[in-house]
Amino acid sequence: MRLLAIVLVLGGALAQGLGFKEALALALEHNPAYRNALSNLTQAEAELKALEADPTTLVLPLTQARQALELARLQVRAQRLSLVQQLLSAYGTLWDAQAGEELLRAQLALAERQLAVAQARRRVGNATELEVAQAEAGLRSARLNLEANLRARPAQVKALAAALGLPLEEEPRLEPLPKPPGLQVGLEALKEGLLTPALLQAGQARDLARLQVELSDNDYTPRLTLEKARTNLENAERSLNNLRAQAEADLEAAYAQARAAWDQYLLARENLALKAQALETARKALEAGTISLLQFQQEEVSHLQAETSLRQVLLAYWRALAALSLAAGRDLTGLGVE
Repeated sequence: MRLLAIVLVLGGALAQGLGFKEALALALEHNPAYRNALSNLTQAEAELKALEADPTTLVLPLTQARQALELARLQVRAQRLSLVQQLLSAYGTLWDAQAGEELLRAQLALAERQLAVAQARRRVGNATELEVAQAEAGLRSARLNLEANLRARPAQVKALAAALGLPLEEEPRLEPLPKPPGLQVGLEALKEGLLTPALLQAGQARDLARLQVELSDNDYTPRLTLEKARTNLENAERSLNNLRAQAEADLEAAYAQARAAWDQYLLARENLALKAQALETARKALEAGTISLLQFQQEEVSHLQAETSLRQVLLAYWRALAALSLAAGRDLTGLGVE
């Protein structure tokens, strides 16, 4: 009953359009993986509280319970970052398809006009059969591109619904992604604060192994037990060092990708500004009668292509920023998920 009420309320909201921040708020409330992480945190808190209240609890299980709580807290944060990444991908893909439909329809209209012009020129002997055939092929291609866009949309809606953790009875009209922040932190600073669930688990395994050595280093524990504990500690330290080296390498790769994506975004913005100037010039030329309507349509399509390029590099940067956040173990998106 509660889910039905949510769906009804959501359906009314979607009629007005859905923004990314609203989608994120819904996902944080209903995404099952994130809700499971919160449940695990609650359970870890309860288990530690029970052990601390029991005077017979030994140091080893108490340490393990404290570690479990620390890990559960970090896993909640990591799951939030993962959720942002999943939602950005699903939301961005559908938004790009919706916005790209305008370009595809403009390209279809341009292809139809180009075919009409080629046929008219052929009738007066000013175009070849090959030129007409090329225009017909261009029209077929434009139609297929639009059809492919529309066919892909139901699957994209399902991916968004999965990220939200809510059913979507109809395709929502998505608002543009917000303007992204630049990279405000350097790579070395990210390395210094690097902490992921995998690194924490490895560190906890090392700490437990060290505790086992301390508990075994006495006169009443067999020597072989102590030696085994020391070997386990050495192995745990090697595993932690190897994992940190890999995590830093992954972080460096993610940072480089985000930096490159940001540069592409800035370049695409500049290109769109130039295309906007060209379109305005073409509009004035059309009004003055110095260019044809077909030439103006070509400029319109060129401008829409620049908009599409900017939208796609914007989406690529958001994805790269979300991936970097996950690799760094901290939010760099500025979306307020920590």
